[in-house]
Amino acid sequence: MGNRSKAQTVGYRYSLGAHLALCHGPVDAIREIRVDDRTAWSIGTGQSTSQGTGVGALASYGTVTGMSAIAAAEGDSVAEVRFPGTLSGIRLGQSYDLQLLTDTTIRTVTVQAVSYNAGTGSTTWLVEPAATAFTAQSVAVSDAASVPSLNGGAAGGRIRINKPDLFGGEKREGGIIGDIDVLMGAPSQAQNDYLVSQVGADVPGYRGICSLVLRQVFLGLNPYLKPWSVRLTRILKAEEGGPQWYPEKAQIVPEVRIGDAAIYIAMDASGSMSGSRMAAQIAAVARLIEEIGENAPDTASQPNDIQIVTWNSTVSSSLLRRDADATAYGEIKDWVEALSSSVSGGTDFGVAVSQAGAFFSGASGKRRILIFVTDGEPSPASTLQTAIATLSAISEVDVFAFNIALSDTSSTAQIDNTPVDGVPVVPPGDPDALAASLRAAFGQGPDMNPAHIIRECLTNADWGLGHTFADIGPSFATAADALFAEGFGLSLLWQRESTIEEFIADVLKHIDAYLYVDRRSGRWELRLIRADYDPETLPVFDDTNVVDWGELGRREAADLVNSVTAKFSDARTDQTGSVSVTDTALVQDLGQVVTATVDYPGIRFESLAVRVAERDLRALSAPILSGEITVSRAGANLDPGDVIVLSNPQRGLNGIVVRIVEIDHGDGRANGLRLKIAEDVFGLGQAALVGGDSGAPSSLILPPKPLTRRWVAEAPYWLLVQELGHAQADALLEEDPGVGAIVAAGERPSADALSAQVWSDSGAGYILEEAVEFVPTTLLASDISDDPGERVFTVGGWTGLGDVAIGTLAAIGDELVRIDGVSATALTVGRGCLDTVPQAHPAGTPIVCWQQLANASDAGFAAGETVTIKMLPETGFGTLPLAQAPEDAVTLASRAIRPLPPGDLRGNGTSVVNPNALNLGPVLLTWSHRDRLTQTSSVFDAYDAADIGPEPGVTYVVEIRWVDPNADTTLEPLAAVIDVGTANSMTLTKDDVPLLAAPTGTKHFEVRVQARRTAGTISYEAWQARSIRLFMPDGIKISEVTAWTEIGPDARLTVVEADLWIGVGADARLTIPCIDVFNAWGGQSRLTAAKVELYIEVLP
Repeated sequence: MGNRSKAQTVGYRYSLGAHLALCHGPVDAIREIRVDDRTAWSIGTGQSTSQGTGVGALASYGTVTGMSAIAAAEGDSVAEVRFPGTLSGIRLGQSYDLQLLTDTTIRTVTVQAVSYNAGTGSTTWLVEPAATAFTAQSVAVSDAASVPSLNGGAAGGRIRINKPDLFGGEKREGGIIGDIDVLMGAPSQAQNDYLVSQVGADVPGYRGICSLVLRQVFLGLNPYLKPWSVRLTRILKAEEGGPQWYPEKAQIVPEVRIGDAAIYIAMDASGSMSGSRMAAQIAAVARLIEEIGENAPDTASQPNDIQIVTWNSTVSSSLLRRDADATAYGEIKDWVEALSSSVSGGTDFGVAVSQAGAFFSGASGKRRILIFVTDGEPSPASTLQTAIATLSAISEVDVFAFNIALSDTSSTAQIDNTPVDGVPVVPPGDPDALAASLRAAFGQGPDMNPAHIIRECLTNADWGLGHTFADIGPSFATAADALFAEGFGLSLLWQRESTIEEFIADVLKHIDAYLYVDRRSGRWELRLIRADYDPETLPVFDDTNVVDWGELGRREAADLVNSVTAKFSDARTDQTGSVSVTDTALVQDLGQVVTATVDYPGIRFESLAVRVAERDLRALSAPILSGEITVSRAGANLDPGDVIVLSNPQRGLNGIVVRIVEIDHGDGRANGLRLKIAEDVFGLGQAALVGGDSGAPSSLILPPKPLTRRWVAEAPYWLLVQELGHAQADALLEEDPGVGAIVAAGERPSADALSAQVWSDSGAGYILEEAVEFVPTTLLASDISDDPGERVFTVGGWTGLGDVAIGTLAAIGDELVRIDGVSATALTVGRGCLDTVPQAHPAGTPIVCWQQLANASDAGFAAGETVTIKMLPETGFGTLPLAQAPEDAVTLASRAIRPLPPGDLRGNGTSVVNPNALNLGPVLLTWSHRDRLTQTSSVFDAYDAADIGPEPGVTYVVEIRWVDPNADTTLEPLAAVIDVGTANSMTLTKDDVPLLAAPTGTKHFEVRVQARRTAGTISYEAWQARSIRLFMPDGIKISEVTAWTEIGPDARLTVVEADLWIGVGADARLTIPCIDVFNAWGGQSRLTAAKVELYIEVLP
């Protein structure tokens, strides 16, 4: 066929058929599949789906007009996406869905770099895949959906993964595409058709094993198999798929944390609900609303929409709040609690959801959640189809249905489209159980009650210890109730590398409990170590019933721990998190922070981790009494975990409350019982949440590294508003205008650093403020000037680059900047944000990207007060001692109450003003208004932005300051102050400069436009202001000169007497009463003198 080239193989595509065994089955649900630590598929956590059976809390960044994409040139690996303006919140390394509005198709890209061109006002992203290309158009930008498809396979069945770009797409390593069968491991599980086709008719059904069958799934372009991991839940399914013991207390979700969601709650108010059922529903929903409000991530940037409908045959009542804030949550809770528990009417399912369509239509891009609660069948039956039709018309809504006391879930199951939790059946009249079930609709899945975990470990005949149910004592139900009430759930994985006994011991360590066999009944009993006793009723052991006091001792002061760091599995980030609690009084006593680190991998919520850390701190920070004693048969009925009182004044034991750790009953030949005891921390009278001993403190190794890149400052008004809200911040400043708070942030000094404690000292000694997370930092690679137009910085030495978000604030010294673009070597910013102005910074200055993770201290510092701050990083090895941490001192200056400085100061229309401008004529000064009270959103205006405001009461003055010719610094007092009122411009002339008052030798002066506002009897100026430096009019001011030699385009001299003047320039001038020699070359050489001996002038 002529000269046609021969086909060439340029690579291979790899697919795999496989059977992946996961664990013992059956399980409740598969929640997530990860490949190479990337989410390939997930359910129930808020991801978008094509079928509308799940939707998630994916951030929407709005619609961008004029966005276009250009595919990578040959040899390049990234495409370019361009659009006018900027887009806040974008992070490097994150994936985003770009929905093209011309054809509604979606392009998923991963952003590798962001740059902003201030000249053209446009942003450029460098993205993968390299083939991304489309013409300029409007594009909706949102977080990339983790789940492109969901068809119920989470609870068994077939799921489809469609992530072709999971590993970089065709230009890199491809992705994952294909069908996967989820085999739950039920006792009646049949053969899988794919396995039969591949292996033969004799393949087993693999009952009792939860597994995945990959049906020739495309795995990418790399021949090496990447690691797969699966997240699943097993709580309600017991051995061989049977029902779980005490199911209403088996699942625990301790808190609700959700933002940017639209939540529709349909409360059944039919006649069958009247009384205790309705009262429990009211209490549970009110508690749910309260928790959503308390834990909302950010009510300003991620507000929730809430609508609650009570229904029977009609809609009884309804309440709607959009973009709910703290006030709205309070109103909703009050409204729910005011509902009557006496209700009547039928159960029209269609009515229950009749307002859902309009509600979700007004919710924009928020995640959509519908809660449906009922205790009855649809009446009439046709209303079920009405409800189904209504919900089918609403795209991407998660429907969670709950039955109260109705075991038949066939009707509600047709409404519920979240198979991961089924349709829970909640006991009637139990608000705790209903609230717990409702919480499960908002999180990463429930945790399991530890009492249930231990019980199954004891009774499971397959992998457990094989005890019968009759071997389990009644204390398990008591413990389950207590743990459920505490919200103390765990999620743990047991693998055969450890014994089942070791696994049980780990659970007991988490919950602080004893497990033992009751000698009287022969049954297993579970005893929680809690403050559940009255010291006055405890049995007393003294010389009358103690046979041998043995050796009792207290922990030495050198062994005390004053800070505990608890590591846990953070459900929000899917990473190991940490919390720290500190006994500040003990820190002062010991002179340093002595830390122990404890691991609790079964805990997934920070609030629970804090409680457990406080429990352990209480035990480790006290010099508790411990040892062994031998008692008479009076102690025969004691059990491990029991509490007794020791009394022996001769030994200094005056009613000491101790807990029995272990009992040795001996061999029967002796009458004594040996008790291993430890002083009970509940009897110590110190503040702590839970008592108990978590074991020996961790070894103390060398302290962590100090923070080198730090930023400590007085908090601006903007941050107080973010922390307190507008109303509370303004009320605080009205009561005390000078009050201030401190903000501190810093780099992660080492890879193992977990967080940093912030300690402050305002003169009375250091006290702990709170722990802060580390923030991204980098260093300036070259000097930058105070020119507002210098926006692109060369940087290097990043820490936390992937956590930098576009549109957020960073600090360079005392200047705050807005991040407009970022890469490993460049940072594009908007200069002088909030109450700061552009400043010059030398190479090596740290840039601290603080906004997203820094917190302000309590606003309790007074104006003029100097506060010293130390930041103590924490690692698994301990906390940096207080004495080794570097200090940063901040003198409070009433920053929050001060007006913002005027922006965009220009002279004759330019930001960088010719210093000789005043000698060339009058200088028109212009500036832009700013408004402290309105500039409090998360969209930040740079210094060169146009007018905003001004804040009521703000006026301006133009200040003139002399510049010291030797020190090159401005001098006080002011040379002149020109009041310009509320105007934002002024013409400066030579006459405005008091030349005769200038110090001898003055060459320059500075012009500063200052904002002022009076609060009460005090006038406040802006915290910073930008200056323009100009030459002295008509030259340098001196009193006497022997020789003057000046070569330049504008040489001038004003002096009483001179011996010699030599000037070469276009405009050489001399004003003098007396001169011996004047020699000048220039186009406009001038001499003004009363007497001259020699005059030489050469003109061109």
